[in-house]
Amino acid sequence: MRLILLIALLFSAHITSAKLVDVEVNEQREFEAFGIKLQSMQGYLHFEFAPMLEQNQNIVDIELAAQSDGKVRAKSTFFIIQPVDPKARKATLFEISNRGSKASLRYFNNAPSNPVPDSAASLGDGLIQRLGLSVLWVGWQADVFADGKNMSVELPRTSGTSGLVRSDWTLESKSETLRVAHRDNIDVLYLIDRSREKEAYLTYRTGPNEIKKVVSASNWSFSEEGDAIIGEFSPGIYELVYPSQHSIVLGLGLALIRDTAEYIKQQDSLFASPKTIAFGVSQTGRWLRHFLYQGFNQTESGTSAFDGMLIHTAGAGRGSFNHRFGQPSRDAHRMSAFFYPTDVFPFASTELPHPLTGKSDGLMSHLPTEHHPKVFFTNTGYEYWGRASALIHTHNNKDVEPLASERIYHLASAQHFVEQQRNVKRIEGVEGYFQGNPLNLLLNLRALLSNLTDWVALNKTPPDSQFPRFADNTLVPFDEYRLPNVLSALAKPKSPHTAYIYDYGDQWKQGIIALNPPRILATVVPPVPAINEYGNELGGVQHPLLVEPLASFLPYVLRHKAEFAHDEMMDFRGSIKLLPKESIIKRYRDWDGYRNALNRAISDAVNAKFLLEEDRELVLEQAAWLWDLGVSE
Repeated sequence: MRLILLIALLFSAHITSAKLVDVEVNEQREFEAFGIKLQSMQGYLHFEFAPMLEQNQNIVDIELAAQSDGKVRAKSTFFIIQPVDPKARKATLFEISNRGSKASLRYFNNAPSNPVPDSAASLGDGLIQRLGLSVLWVGWQADVFADGKNMSVELPRTSGTSGLVRSDWTLESKSETLRVAHRDNIDVLYLIDRSREKEAYLTYRTGPNEIKKVVSASNWSFSEEGDAIIGEFSPGIYELVYPSQHSIVLGLGLALIRDTAEYIKQQDSLFASPKTIAFGVSQTGRWLRHFLYQGFNQTESGTSAFDGMLIHTAGAGRGSFNHRFGQPSRDAHRMSAFFYPTDVFPFASTELPHPLTGKSDGLMSHLPTEHHPKVFFTNTGYEYWGRASALIHTHNNKDVEPLASERIYHLASAQHFVEQQRNVKRIEGVEGYFQGNPLNLLLNLRALLSNLTDWVALNKTPPDSQFPRFADNTLVPFDEYRLPNVLSALAKPKSPHTAYIYDYGDQWKQGIIALNPPRILATVVPPVPAINEYGNELGGVQHPLLVEPLASFLPYVLRHKAEFAHDEMMDFRGSIKLLPKESIIKRYRDWDGYRNALNRAISDAVNAKFLLEEDRELVLEQAAWLWDLGVSE
C-alpha cells in the first residue's frame, strides 16, 4: 500500500552522524516479493561539512563555499528498496548512479528499466533481494537534471573563482547548434563569462591526434543564454575553450556518498544494515576508482565507508569528479571526449613508477590498508580496447598481480554493454558480419555479485582473478595483435584507446587546471587480449558461447559508415562474425549435438562460480538465436 506523506517527515533526532544531518522521506511504500516483506523510500538527504576536518581537506575549494556559520551544505535525492525487517538485511548494495540512472535492477535482476522501482513488478527475478541485499541510490552528480526521477544533487558554488572550461563534439553530420554540455541529457554547469568572451576560441580537426585548426570567430557565436554555440558546423571534431566563473564544489559528491555509507552501518539508521557494497558501472566505476585514489573510503570518524566494491567497465580510468570547473559527465574515448583527466596515472592499485618522473604511486596508495575494501574489477573486452584496462594489471609489458583484497575479472570478448539482439545489424560487404555484440555478460555479473556478497558478508573466498597475461601469451602488445583466418576479411582498429601523461599546469595537485587543453607529454599504448582461432579473446572469464563458439565475438567495430576516421573504433560497441556454417556442422553435426556440448560448458562455468545454474536457459536461448542466424538459414 502506497503511503504518501503530505508533510515530509524529518528523521534527524536519532542520526548520530555529524555529516548527514537530516533524512527527509517524501514517499514510502511496503510490498511483498519473493517471500520477503520489502519497503521502498524516497526523499532527500541533507549534509553539513566542516572544511577544516582532515578528511575533508582533499575536497577542492570546499573552503570557498562555507556559509556564515563556517559550514558547507549539500542536499541529495535518495531511493532505497530494503527488507522491512533489519535482521533480514545482509548488506546494502549502494549503486553510484550513472548520470542519474538506476542500473542495478537491470544488471542483476533481469528487470526492465524503471526510474521509480517501487513494486514487486519492478524487481525482475529478484536476485538482489534473494541475496539479502538492500539497494540504494543517492544523487551525487551536479550536472544531472533534477527532473523528479533522476538521482540529483544540489552542490554549492564557490565565490571568486574563475577559469577556463572546455567542451568538445564529434559530429557525424552537419549541425547549426552545439550545446556546451557533454550530452543532451546533461545540464550546463558553467556559462560563458561575458566580460571575457573574446578569450573564447574554437578549433576543428578530423582525428584525435591531428593538428587543430582555429575556426574564425566570425563563423560562430554564443547563444543568447550562453549555453550553446551557433554556426555552420561540418562533420569532424570541434573543441571550445571559454572563460567562466563560480565553479561548483564537485568533491562534495564524493564526500556525501562516503557519509551516507557510514550512516547505513549505524544501528539507528533508517537504512541500517551491517555491510556496504558499492556498485559502479562505466562512469561510476571510474568514480569509485577516484573515490579510492583520493582516500574517501576512510570516513571522518576513522571507519571504512564501503566493505566491498564491484567496479564494472571502468578500465584504467578515473575522472572529473573533484577539481575546479570539472564536468563529471565527461569521459574519454578514442573518438570522443578528448584529453580530460580520465585515463591518467596511476592505473594499477599496486604502487608503480611514473612513466616519466619515476615517482611511485598506486590507486590505493593514499588509503590506509585497514580501509581497503574487497574489490572486484570487472571489464569487458571493449575496456581493453576503449578504456586501457590492461594497465590495471601491467607495467612496461610485464604482468602486475592485484592486491590480496582484489580480484580482476576480464569478461572476454564482450562489448561495453549488452547489445539487444533486435539491434544487431548486418554490415554490408562482409558475409555474416554484424554491428553490435550481444554476448550476455550480465549473466557473469549476476554470479559475481553473489560471490562478492559472500566474500563481504561471510568471508567466503571468491574465485581467483581471471585476466589476460603476458606470461601465458593471452595478452599482447597492440602491434602484435593478429586476426585469425576466420576474420581475414576484417581489419583491426588503427589503435586502441591510449592513456596519456598530461601537464594540466602547476596547480593541478591542488585540483586547478591552469592549462586547458593540457599539454600532452607522453602516450601510453596499452596491450590487448590475444584471440584464438575462432576470433574470441583469451585469458578471461569464458562465457559458454566462447567455449563452444558459433561466432567470433569482437569487442570493437570500426566506424565503417562514418564521414571520417573510418579506421577508428566506434565508442562502446562491438561486432560479431558468424563462423562458417560447414565448420559448425562438422564439429557439432546438428543442434542437439551443439546443445549437449554447450550444456557441458555451462556446467563448467557454474562449477567455477562464474554463472548461476538458474541462468542456464538464458544461455541456451541466446545460443538458439545464434544457431538460427548462422546455421539454419
